[in-house]
Formats: sequence, C-alpha cells, structure tokens
Amino acid sequence: MRRRIFALATAAAVVVGGAMTMALRPAYAATACTVDYTITREWSSGFWAELTVTNLGAPVTDWWLRFRQANGQTITMGLDRLPDGYTLGSGEMYPMTMLRPPAGSTLPTGASVTVRFGGNYQGADPEPTDWVLSGQPCDGDGADPTGSSPPPASGSPRPSPLPGGPSVALTSPWPNDFFAAPGVIPIRAEATAAPGRRIERVEFRERGRLLAVDTTAPYAFDWRGVPPNSGTRVTATAYDSSGAQATAEVRGIRVLPPQAPGAAPALKAFGNRILTVTASPRPYRPRGIIRSAAPGECAWGPIHWDGPVDDASVGALRARGVNAVRVVLSDACYAYTGSPADRQNRVGYLDEAARYVDRLVRAGITPVVSLRQSDISATRTFWSAAAEVFGDDNAVVFDISSYDFPAAGGTDPAAVWTCWRDGGTSCTGTGLPPFGVQEQIRLLRVQGSFNLVLAAGIDGGNDLSRWLEYRPADPDGRSVAAAWRVDDRSACATPACWRSTLLPVAAQVPLVATDVSAGSGAPTFVPRTVAWLDQHGIGHLRR
Repeated sequence: MRRRIFALATAAAVVVGGAMTMALRPAYAATACTVDYTITREWSSGFWAELTVTNLGAPVTDWWLRFRQANGQTITMGLDRLPDGYTLGSGEMYPMTMLRPPAGSTLPTGASVTVRFGGNYQGADPEPTDWVLSGQPCDGDGADPTGSSPPPASGSPRPSPLPGGPSVALTSPWPNDFFAAPGVIPIRAEATAAPGRRIERVEFRERGRLLAVDTTAPYAFDWRGVPPNSGTRVTATAYDSSGAQATAEVRGIRVLPPQAPGAAPALKAFGNRILTVTASPRPYRPRGIIRSAAPGECAWGPIHWDGPVDDASVGALRARGVNAVRVVLSDACYAYTGSPADRQNRVGYLDEAARYVDRLVRAGITPVVSLRQSDISATRTFWSAAAEVFGDDNAVVFDISSYDFPAAGGTDPAAVWTCWRDGGTSCTGTGLPPFGVQEQIRLLRVQGSFNLVLAAGIDGGNDLSRWLEYRPADPDGRSVAAAWRVDDRSACATPACWRSTLLPVAAQVPLVATDVSAGSGAPTFVPRTVAWLDQHGIGHLRR
C-alpha cells in the first residue's frame, strides 16, 4: 500500500517484555529512558515526525513525556490519530509540550510507545530537546535527523540580496515540487552582481552538501540519480569578485518512490495540461465515473456507496477503460459536537474511504476526492484531515469545488467571484459562502498536501466565465486546475456557451468536467456532451 492508513487500533506501538523494533542506545546511570525522534516528511512550512519513547527505569504509572519544541515549531496535525485517550499539546506551556496517555496507564520497564504527529515551523526545523519522562531525563537521539542548520535565507525562490553584495534566486525547482524516481532535479539560478563587480561562481548544495559549482551564466545543474526522499532542501550561493555572497534556499523537494506496476501515476499541472510524474512524463486526461457515499452519513463501519466498491468492481471499471473515479464524501462527521464518538467517527469514516481510494490507485485508476459540503467548519476540518490521510500520495486528486456557490444573478458579478476566490466575513452579509477556494488551497498546502487541486466556478460549478480573471493563486503547490459541472438544465449547457467559456479556460489551465449528468427526460445529453469534450481534449467524469 503506497499510503499508510492509521486506524485507531494501530495508531500506537506499545511494546511490553522486550519485543522491540528499534535499536536502543546504552542506558546510563542518569538516563531513565531513550527517545528516538525522526522527521518522516518535511515541506516548506511543515513536517511529520515520529517519536518512540522507551522506559529504561522502573515501571511508571500515570506517566508523561515532556519536551521542548524548537523556536517557531508548533504541533498542529495528527492529534485525531493519537492512540485512544492520548493527548499531545502545549497550550500555555509553549514551547514545552506534553504527551500524556489515559489516566492510570503504566509504562513497564523496557516498554515503548510510538506516536506520529505533524506541525509547522519557521526558519530551521530541528528536533525537540529536553526530553523528560515523569520527571526523569531521557537520552534523546541528539542529532537533527534532517541534517539542517538555520538557513541563510528564506525558503522563497525570490532574490535574497545582501547590502553591496550579489543577489541570487532559485528559479528551479519550486518549493514543494516533486519528481519521479530515479530523480533528475533541474536546479537553475539567477545571480546578479552589484555595479562594478562580477559573479565568480554559484555553488549548489543539498542540506549543506556540495552538489556542483557553475562559473558562467546561466547557472544550472541537473542533479541526477536522486533517491526517493521525504523532502529535502536545495541552496544556491552566489559569490562575487569582492568575496561577498548571497544564498537562496528552496525547501520540500521530493523524489517519489517508484510506483507499483499498474498503479495510477502521481499527477501535477503543467501549463494547460495535467502531466504524469513519471520517468517519461505524459499528458493525462481523465475519463471516468462518479461514486458517491451516502449523504449525511457518519458512523464507524462500512460506508454506504451508490455502487459497488470492491476489488472486482474496480477491476471491471479498469477493463472498461475507466481511468478516474470521482469519490464524493460527506462532511457529516466533521461538524464538531464535542461527543466522545466524534474522533472515532471522523477517523473511521476517512479510513474506510481511503481503503476504496487505495483499491482505485492499485488498479491504475485516479481517485478524485470530493466533498458534499454542508457546513463551513466541517469543510475546513475535512480538508485538513484529507490532507493528513492522502497528502503523501500524489496519485490522488482533490476536487474542492462547492455546489453551493450561486450564479451572479442580481448580485454584482465581481462581488460573487471575489467571494468565490477569497471568501471572508463580508461574503456572509451578502448571502454568499464565506469559505473561498483560495483558503481551501492554502489549508491543504500548509498541511503538507501538494496534490493536484480542481476548482470549479460559480453557479454550482457551471459558470467559468470569469475563472481566469479570478484564478486562485497556489504559490506553495503550483498545481491547480479548473473544474466544470453541467447537466441538461444548466445555464451553460450548449456548444455555443462551451466554446465561449470553456475553450478560453482550457487554453491556459488544465480543465476537467467533474460532473456531467442529465435527467431522465434528456437521455442524449450526456453522450453528446462527452463527445464534445473528447473532441476538444477535455477530460470528463459522468454519472
């Protein structure tokens, strides 16, 4: 399975009696425990980490683990997926953070507990320090597993000039970009010297390790044979003839593990096409169907789908030539009520959906995860959780479009489109949804998901007339495509309208028709629409 699904029953590893999977360091007289801390994924503003604490002393009951977070590092993710009854947080104690099990829990001698969590950071991303188990010091693993040091410049590709010195910018790769294995990462820099000086060389490094030196513009290096990684950093340092220097850094560069034979490829937007992230990238155009979970459903156990989702049905879809399925989920589990069952239901529901998504990926079918939205707070919580579960698998596409966004009607079209993109409290006063697509994209990226995102326009996704004018930005992911929905009763349901509104969008960004449907009184509408879309190279998902 390409993505881990952390069910509640398996979210922790508690080892009693010496059945260990990790090598422990020697115990010292003053050390009551060891802590192994590993950053398992890093991007331009966040991280996922795994820590294992092992008790080397006497058994401890009602135990706790305290540690000091690095400056600017906060834990914001994975809290739903801690073991049952565990808490992890700092509150007013920041930067001190406490991990606590349920009351009365005992950690025997030689036993270990492993938890996985994620968060955000500023500047460097070193490991925490000052580990203490129930008042006794721990021996942490003592080294920054990322090998990073405080950066000489921000993670932005913008120039970083020094007074009187040169300026330098990394133009490739972009932050959080990802490549196929075996990786070839094109590193490109622009460097400019101050008047009266010249650039003598540009040095390219990965986490401080020298990769190459270029003495002539354009400054470039193709980094070949890069193994799969969980996110690394690349710097370009320009030196001028006076000895002054400047450095630019880009973070979150990944090389993906090789995909399993026959599996769906990772995808990203490039120009007006969707491309596969493979050794030889190729254009990708979805042709598929829609599979929906029951609306308003929220319970542990099998999801009720509107069609079969087992291995046989997935294989049958692939045999028919289907290469994409839009998976429509409910946000009912994500409207927080404070009930003790909330966390279990949320985790169980999304894990069940993830099992279907994995079946699709293994069969070579792209899952397009979508949401039937009913509550703004639930929508925010859902996409945060979806980023945690699916963000490691770039074969999964996110359709963030809302059916609720109305047509302009009697409202100023500019106000409707501004609310569609930017949201905000002013939209509520006009009766428009306050959660814009820009915020949804930002939420996914800050949570570490750099999957391809689809965003439909207003009027339930049917109106794309001003999509390009209000195109959402994606500075951290650079992988947003347009989506479109249509049925026989839509305002834009004729070839004349499609030519005037769809083709200009498709000429500049990837476009996917994510919902083509019709009522029983229009049996020819879907096949005619699909034929038109095929004629113009536009992918489609139909009911």
